Amino acid sequence: MKEKNSPKWNPENPVEVTPEEYEKQVISWLKSAGAGLLEFSVSHLKKIQGSSGEYSIDGWVEFEVLGGAKVCVLVECKRRGRPVERDVILGVHAKAQEIGAQKSIVFSTSGFQRGAVEFASSASIALVIFVDGKLTYVTRSKEPLSEASYPPDLPDFAGQMIRSEGNITTISTITDDRINPLADWFKPVRKRG
Repeated sequence: MKEKNSPKWNPENPVEVTPEEYEKQVISWLKSAGAGLLEFSVSHLKKIQGSSGEYSIDGWVEFEVLGGAKVCVLVECKRRGRPVERDVILGVHAKAQEIGAQKSIVFSTSGFQRGAVEFASSASIALVIFVDGKLTYVTRSKEPLSEASYPPDLPDFAGQMIRSEGNITTISTITDDRINPLADWFKPVRKRG
């Protein structure tokens, strides 16, 4: 159930998904998004040595830009009952710096608190809310739709990439057929602040 005062972008209830389905879908989106990048690879459940020890991470993406410069992306998948807090995103930021990742992306089944979104945006960390694919279907009805009312070709799952700049929050939908928001995020590599 949605927490009181939770931002409107968070789902009422986290999507019902097994850890295997969740990770498989995230890996699929990452592979599709990186299809046009040089030397692109995705690793799942990887151990990486940082300057102060070894880290177990959910995912690791590598690709090349500008004639051979390697870009590393830390991928974290959070499957919880409540929105991800700012402290978790601060931890992801610190972990990325520790292991030498130039970019980070966090997926969550329950959304993100406002402070997490604000910090992630300032640190160029991508946030994706992992939702039921039915949320991609919009109607103007007072009554909830029955299962039979949904088109048969809806995806099982979708992502909502959330960004914040000042007082403007944007949400872009990600599905197997609409991977551009994620693919576009991979392209610009900004220096971390």
